[in-house]
Amino acid sequence: MSKEVMKIEVKDAPKAKKIAAPIVIDIIMLVLGISLLIWAGTVTNIISVTIGILFLLYATFNFVGYFRVKEKKARDIPALITGIALLVAGIFLCTQMQFIKEVISFIVGIFIILESMLRIQDALMFRKSHPDSFKTPLILACIGLLCGVLCILGKILIPDIMFQVLGAMIVIFAFADISSILTSNRKI
Repeated sequence: MSKEVMKIEVKDAPKAKKIAAPIVIDIIMLVLGISLLIWAGTVTNIISVTIGILFLLYATFNFVGYFRVKEKKARDIPALITGIALLVAGIFLCTQMQFIKEVISFIVGIFIILESMLRIQDALMFRKSHPDSFKTPLILACIGLLCGVLCILGKILIPDIMFQVLGAMIVIFAFADISSILTSNRKI
């Protein structure tokens, strides 16, 4: 292999690593969005129970750690309190699955808004170096921002079909974000 080829490969490696993580996150969001479109009730129930079980496991871990210590003075009181709180939260999430359904659209909406704002900043910085080709990433980031706002407002405006709408918004955001990442990095 020539030295020129090796220099190009080494030079392009950080660029590939830089875009890999956001694309993986977007692919996960795409799968979640499609799953919400098809099986909204089941997916939210699974999320709620999974988080509840993780809380219960961590509570058990804290309880075991607390009671394994022989000396009462050396026992970690905050770990016991955390374990009790996680136990209560885990039982709550496993039995009250509707709670996650109420909160999830707000959390996803906020996440999408924050990600889109970062993409808008990137597009505006991209404008300085490439004034002719920053519009597509900016428009795609604005579409993502609109999707985030709709995720938050949709829960208030149309609660019955919100999870299908949430799934659609996540799918649109994921496609827009992947396109924005690939478009921005291709032109650098």
